[in-house]
Amino acid sequence: MRYMSTLITFVCLGALAASCGGQGGPFNAPPAGSYSGVVLVTETGKIEGPTAEMVNALQHELDFYTKNELQFRVRVVPAYEFEKEIPAKNMVIFGIVNQGKIGGIIEQFIGPSGSRGVLQGKYSVFKKMDSPVKGQLTIVVTGVSSDDLALAAREQGAVLRSILEDGNRERLRESMLKQGENTPLETRLKDRYGFSFRIPNVYKLDQERPEIPGVSLIHSEPPRVLSVSWRAFGKGTVSLADSNELYRFRSDVSFKLFDKYIMRRDLVKFTATRLGAYEAVRMDGYWESSVTAAGGSFACYFVADGVKSRVWLVDCLVYAPGQDKNELLREAIAFAETFSF
Repeated sequence: MRYMSTLITFVCLGALAASCGGQGGPFNAPPAGSYSGVVLVTETGKIEGPTAEMVNALQHELDFYTKNELQFRVRVVPAYEFEKEIPAKNMVIFGIVNQGKIGGIIEQFIGPSGSRGVLQGKYSVFKKMDSPVKGQLTIVVTGVSSDDLALAAREQGAVLRSILEDGNRERLRESMLKQGENTPLETRLKDRYGFSFRIPNVYKLDQERPEIPGVSLIHSEPPRVLSVSWRAFGKGTVSLADSNELYRFRSDVSFKLFDKYIMRRDLVKFTATRLGAYEAVRMDGYWESSVTAAGGSFACYFVADGVKSRVWLVDCLVYAPGQDKNELLREAIAFAETFSF
């Protein structure tokens, strides 16, 4: 029964790198390309049938109000070219277990026991970070028929995108912090205001406004801003039922902390989520200046602090006219996730 129906199996394949050491091109090279790119390996490399459904699932459109963007850009590679492929940051292997060239590649990744498990059920998803090379995220999506693959693409697209995004933010954060971390500023914020997060050197202190209160950091060219503010809050947790109050909180802070930024209530959406270790409510929307011709996308998080009877606002916004917003927001959110109090 373990593998019946639409079971998703997330496993750490400890021997994966060793078993695939002879596959996938120059494995001594680091993964290449963008975190928004996905190499999709299939039997034929043709975008038809289940492959077309998987491409559509991964290339999910994000609405950034002024234009839509693809969350991921997919390049389809046939299994017979897999051995020549330079490792990419994100790879999805998609095919029928124990069938054709792709079946052999799948078994190299999930092993004989994994293949037997798939044969007992409907479809399965296997995930591995740093495989087959360090810095590469590989996801295997497999089943026993084309119908299984099509069903997996339709039912698990959001799950697959979440796995990719989580892995992208983790690697992006690690890479940027290796280039330098502003630990003195982290300590200062913790001592003065009671919060902190990991801050790469490319983010500089922009504003400290105790009267609001609020603190903002900026990474220029193009600007992406990470800010933190707080306010009295009589509840120990935040929920979607607090949406109106949370909206008013951010509206007041963004107008005061930035250049009289405003929002439109009909252009925001709320979701229940987590921010690092904390339960949170996330609000996504579009900001614009009420005094200049400027605007952009934002994603912010509200976290309750029951001990101090306050709610924290951790805000990520970008201003990048004519440029894609998703990659810039991904970066800011990667560091927002390290927030602690």
